[in-house]
Amino acid sequence: MSAPLSRPELSASERALRSRIVQLASSERFLRGSLSERSGKCGKPTCRCASGEGHRSLYLVQSHAGKVRQICVPKALQDPVRQAVGVYQEMQRLIDEVSELEWKRFLARKG
Repeated sequence: MSAPLSRPELSASERALRSRIVQLASSERFLRGSLSERSGKCGKPTCRCASGEGHRSLYLVQSHAGKVRQICVPKALQDPVRQAVGVYQEMQRLIDEVSELEWKRFLARKG
């Protein structure tokens, strides 16, 4: 399995999956993590949040070295961060598909 794959070994659909992964990795920002929307109260007695819905915030949450870390995403960066997380998730989905194809290829060679 250490030998590089040759193009004829790959189906057209697998070549397309691999090509899309490379395209995303080389031309898009990507960020591992998940997004969490939260609302909270600021503590000011005259603020609208004191008697109703709290202030909404977006947090980027990620596990790192066995611990959860999180950071509040400023409003100006929310769209780019959402896009970067979406790109990472798409890349992960594509990698999982390619891995499944490789799994099947391994089983076919083993038998």
